[in-house]
Amino acid sequence: MADLPSYEEASSEVSLGIPRLANGHTEIPTRPRFEIIQYQVEQGDTLFGIADKYGLKPETVFWGNFDLLDGDPHSLRPGQELNILPVDGASYDWKDGDRLDSVAAAFKVSPENIIDWLGNGLDPAVDLADPSIDEGMTLVIPDGKRDIVDWRSPRITRANPAVASILGPGACGSIYTGPIGAGSFVWPTPSTWISGYDYIPGLHEAIDIGGSEGNGIYAADSGVVVYSGWHNGGYGYVIVLDHGNGWQTLYAHLSSTKVGCGDPAYQGQLIGGMGCTGNCTGPHLHFEMRSDIYGRVNPFNFLP
Repeated sequence: MADLPSYEEASSEVSLGIPRLANGHTEIPTRPRFEIIQYQVEQGDTLFGIADKYGLKPETVFWGNFDLLDGDPHSLRPGQELNILPVDGASYDWKDGDRLDSVAAAFKVSPENIIDWLGNGLDPAVDLADPSIDEGMTLVIPDGKRDIVDWRSPRITRANPAVASILGPGACGSIYTGPIGAGSFVWPTPSTWISGYDYIPGLHEAIDIGGSEGNGIYAADSGVVVYSGWHNGGYGYVIVLDHGNGWQTLYAHLSSTKVGCGDPAYQGQLIGGMGCTGNCTGPHLHFEMRSDIYGRVNPFNFLP
């Protein structure tokens, strides 16, 4: 049996303690960014991927470049120079005559959200009615939100389809009667997988269903065609069905339309072909559902 160390030897070893390894690396906390920086869009980029690179929400990238993208996330193209905000929210280019409280209200925040952001360089005692901000200055609005573009038109109904005349030549001009939907829906394509954008409130209140050029597009429920043709807002060839029960469905980026204004469309009926017209980077169906009760809804919640 090995001899045990003496008290003096043990005490000497304990006094040495556990040696601390030398480490010349110093951890520096990530410093906050206050300025807006630029990012050039590359082939294959999406709002989701770009946002992830900078630790932001996709809607922040969208709202920070709302005008550049014409209010449409499908408008993202290689070579575009995007503004990358330093914090989640929105941005606003100041205009002569603006009031700080009015701008804050438009983005659903308090004036303090804008004033307290150090990157804006505003005096805490700034006059809300006359803040002396230079015209054209870009303000960062932390937690700011923009309203989603609502099909770029009022609701299109069979009672007054002409309200869509601002959208393009697909607008209809008469009052129609026809089938009433059952309020239950079927998939408008043979495929059920997402290609592109999923449903995201405030960014993309629709789903992009993948498939091949020319695949059939079918009425999700029975109704009447209240828009059929080209859409000037980036959706390409579009069909809108009014189901007569408070529901509407929109089918966009079509390669062709098989029904026209005022035509009845019965659930499961062929109404068009899948395509990539308008602002589009690959064949898919941009499918929107809207209810007078629920507003714009996630189609996944209503499809089988």
